[in-house]
Amino acid sequence: MELRQLEYFRQIADTHSFNEAARHLNMSQPPLSYQIHQLEEELGVQLFERTSKGVILTNAGEVLYERAGNLLDYADSAKLEVTKAGKKRVLRIGMTSTTTAVMMPFISTFAKKYPDVNFEVRDGSTYTLYSYLMDGIIDISVARTPLQLNKVNSFTLCSEPMIAVSNFSTNLQSSNAVTSNTATNSNSKMLSSKIIQLNDLSKHPLILYRRYERLILDTFHAKNLDPEIFCLCDDAKSALLWAKDGLATAIFPKSMQSLCTGLRIYEIDEPTLITQIVLIWKKEKKLSPIVQEFLDVCQKK
Repeated sequence: MELRQLEYFRQIADTHSFNEAARHLNMSQPPLSYQIHQLEEELGVQLFERTSKGVILTNAGEVLYERAGNLLDYADSAKLEVTKAGKKRVLRIGMTSTTTAVMMPFISTFAKKYPDVNFEVRDGSTYTLYSYLMDGIIDISVARTPLQLNKVNSFTLCSEPMIAVSNFSTNLQSSNAVTSNTATNSNSKMLSSKIIQLNDLSKHPLILYRRYERLILDTFHAKNLDPEIFCLCDDAKSALLWAKDGLATAIFPKSMQSLCTGLRIYEIDEPTLITQIVLIWKKEKKLSPIVQEFLDVCQKK
């Protein structure tokens, strides 16, 4: 199985057509079909089925599609690292959308201390980045609990509560109106964060980031509360946009607060919803020098 065969395979899967894939690859269709036939012969499975709407992946093809993507990403990363050998070192790091703001001060300090380092950043969910870490595509990743940590080493950067965010047209009734903190955004407007109880939140339609759906619902149900879930989103920033349009109240980690310009912010008074932002890396006998240097900076800051 060759890398070029995996590239051909992925192109066909993305375009649903051998002819279209051949055009994108700047080659004729017969040799492309031959390469896929050879790949299927080697693996002993059929990868594509032909339909009236084009070719689709078989079950075996779907498995290979995901694994091929990781292998090709790893090959590109290795190529970049080898190319820059002797010039610049490369730290391959994964970050989720809700942890970028937390990580930037650490990255900035590290970059100033080690100017010989470049960065390769992978964005994705905690679980996607965990898979990248296990496959060797990245060296270290930022993650947020809840997460199984038995196969990785970890270091806790900070803990933070969840916040409820709504448009000012949404009148959240808080039984505790005490202001917990203030933060200044890039437009120099003050964002006041008040405390809100789960009982108050349960009276309003909610937008949940799917990553925390189970954690949040279990917490509500433990208090015999049955909230209305207006929308589930795969990205916290999407939840933020829905809240800005006044459709419902979004719940996500407090590190997203800096993006909540012009929104009403409530800190949720519930210990169960406090999460930890952690750095994770594979359990190995010895860390690479660049990862150890990055950890040293994070642990001292």
